[in-house]
Amino acid sequence: MKRRDAIKKITIFTGGVIFLSAGIMPSCTKSASRDQLSEEDIVLLDQIGETIIPETDKCGGAKAAKIGIYMRLMVDECLTKEDRRIFLEGLTLMENSAMEQFKDNFLKLNPAQKKKLFLNLQTQAETYNKNKGNNLASNSIHYFDLFKKLTVDGYFTSEIGATKARRYQAVPGKYKGCISYKKGDKAWATS
Repeated sequence: MKRRDAIKKITIFTGGVIFLSAGIMPSCTKSASRDQLSEEDIVLLDQIGETIIPETDKCGGAKAAKIGIYMRLMVDECLTKEDRRIFLEGLTLMENSAMEQFKDNFLKLNPAQKKKLFLNLQTQAETYNKNKGNNLASNSIHYFDLFKKLTVDGYFTSEIGATKARRYQAVPGKYKGCISYKKGDKAWATS
């Protein structure tokens, strides 16, 4: 066989494999579960965060702190493989719960429905944690607890959370060993 014929046959074969894998085969390989977060998921994460830490008349909520971007970064870069799997599966489970309870997806629910859904998820998480205590081998976290943890961590380390929701003083500052406290004062963002 001549070199030119061999290259032509390899090119045709390779093109066929690429065509099959790109056009016909994806339906066989795609799974129903999530394996990464998309740009659309950031909107969902913002709404999850906003339901956990809503906007008030004094300061913005988690959505204003761009919690969706923070959560995606943490999921993609910082969580363990197991926690990442739990988080991604949790998004699907939360959507399934919303459909089951309210016959609509989470983004279309009104604030009262979102709150009711999250109260149910909180009860599930408490039951899960209670049962996990009986099983010392289990070390995993409930997905709703993971949503809350990432929301709270992201919010209070954001500019809005640190300066509007809490009192903030730039560091380095003067050392004060005793600071007076009046009932109702905000907690310090830095210590």
